[in-house]
Amino acid sequence: MDTPAVPAPAGELYSAAYYRKMTGLSRVLELLFLRERRLAVERHKRPGSLLDVGCGTGEFLRTMAGAGWDVSGVEPSEAAAGCAREFRVHRGALGDAGFGPGAFDVVTLWQVLEHLPDLPGELGRIRAVLRDDGVLMVSVPNIRSLQAAAGDKVWFHLDLPRHRWQFSPETLARLLDQAGFKVRALGHFSLEYGPYGWWQTLFNIIGCETNFAYRLLKRGSVGPAAGGPGRRAYTIAATALLAIPFLAAAFLLSLAESALGRGGVITAAAEKK
Repeated sequence: MDTPAVPAPAGELYSAAYYRKMTGLSRVLELLFLRERRLAVERHKRPGSLLDVGCGTGEFLRTMAGAGWDVSGVEPSEAAAGCAREFRVHRGALGDAGFGPGAFDVVTLWQVLEHLPDLPGELGRIRAVLRDDGVLMVSVPNIRSLQAAAGDKVWFHLDLPRHRWQFSPETLARLLDQAGFKVRALGHFSLEYGPYGWWQTLFNIIGCETNFAYRLLKRGSVGPAAGGPGRRAYTIAATALLAIPFLAAAFLLSLAESALGRGGVITAAAEKK
């Protein structure tokens, strides 16, 4: 693990535009990805009580509630938490939420752990609210992935300065062990994050504006041209011409790196020691 200095709290690192509602094809894909998350949890635990740390706008909570789970969330962003008012969502930090000991069967952190400043402290708080036979699900980018090696400083999931920490399977397992958890399963493929990580990284590698396609699809805007109008024109042309070929390549590359145990994202299911 390594970390750069990050001056702002996690809740201030993403604008309200980051949490905008998905529509059309983006919404269809979002539902598919949420199903993937649900199935990952239900491989290890039947419906019960679930806490999603960093729950965003509550889409995962909605998915799990619809599958019979009793859901709660913690979210530092006021803009995001305001979209999940129908659920028990604490706007702030887990340590201030007031959940009792052993309150949850499952605690999930989907692409959240890498944002947190105090990893031992947060994992200790999670362990306290997790039941003795409960399951902790943690999903993080993998700094030892093939896409990280290919992209280097322009790897999509590097995402500085928002990602304070970078993990490998070994460092994630070590961190969880030190916090009193034992990894019971480790997944190397994520339909939600693996192919997309390759897709955007490929554009970054060929000199397009960094994460241009992501900003367009996720936030609906791309901001000022980085590198001048010439680079913006090149980026638009390359994105239009290569979007589909790169998508096919990204999916195949994601399958290959996962088979080699070097997937772009790793998902750990852990239990108390």
